Amino acid sequence: MGTRNHPTLSNQPYFVTAVTKDRQPIFRNRQAVDLMLKELAQLRNELGFSLLAYAVMPDHIHLLVAPSAAADLSRIMQSVKGRFARLWNRQLRGQGSLWQPRYYESAVRTEAQLMKWIEYIHRNPVQAGFTSTSEEYVYCSSGGRLGTDLDAYLSGSWPGRAQARPSEKHGSCAL
Repeated sequence: MGTRNHPTLSNQPYFVTAVTKDRQPIFRNRQAVDLMLKELAQLRNELGFSLLAYAVMPDHIHLLVAPSAAADLSRIMQSVKGRFARLWNRQLRGQGSLWQPRYYESAVRTEAQLMKWIEYIHRNPVQAGFTSTSEEYVYCSSGGRLGTDLDAYLSGSWPGRAQARPSEKHGSCAL
């Protein structure tokens, strides 16, 4: 993670981008993407954070997460990056870091901002030319490969959500 302080609040959504070391296209390998999605799902259950949206691109990942009281954003990202690196290195009989030491995060303060980040995440594979629609990209939350907590989060039924966020009315999440 480096030395940067990442202040986080539980139940506060964060848009996060983590980039591979030297922008190596690790996730062009389908097994790498499958492993990332499997571990992301497992860590979500273990750490209790909410996964609102995601996209796995060849050399980076975008996540929209709401940390839990048990796991702040720093712990979530350390776990996601660290576990993937250990398991992938083991499969390849390799060693060393697979990620840039830091990650980018931005706190999401309104539902309008939340929807803007979701749109950004879902458009990423389309803008990269991988598919003509985000729904066709199976390594993105709009493609449905890995379920998210977005509906439960927005409805207030996600158990970790403490209170409603100030926002404009949200419409359909379909992009």
